Formats: sequence, C-alpha cells, structure tokens
Amino acid sequence: MHDESDVEQARVFYNLLTAEAESLTTTIEATMTRRGLPRSTTESRLLIRELREVRRCLDQLRARFPEIARSKR
Repeated sequence: MHDESDVEQARVFYNLLTAEAESLTTTIEATMTRRGLPRSTTESRLLIRELREVRRCLDQLRARFPEIARSKR
C-alpha cells in the first residue's frame, strides 16, 4: 500500500503525461500522409520518439501505482 500523498502526486503526473501523449498524438496525426503514415522528417521522428517515452513513463506509473489507472479523476 502506498502513502496517499505519493498516490496523489503520481495521479497528477499521470494526468499531465496523458495530456502530453494526447497532444503529441494529435500533432503526429496532423503530419500524416494520405496513406496514414507519418512523414519521414526529423521532426516527425522526434515526436514519435517522445511519444514512445511518454507512454513508457505512463506504463511505469501504472505498474507502480495501479490505483491511479483505476480511479482517474
């Protein structure tokens, strides 16, 4: 069992990362070609890499604090 303040801090960080992932996804989708593939630009590759990192952090938070994924506010 985690301290409630740790859980709340993790929840805030989780929500911020979720918003960042949504923003990155929107930006990446806006640069996609007609076939639905991301354009092969340095910026697109960097955005995709950043999105992967944000998702990795979200996965780690969910693994360490499973209660934050169950009780989204």
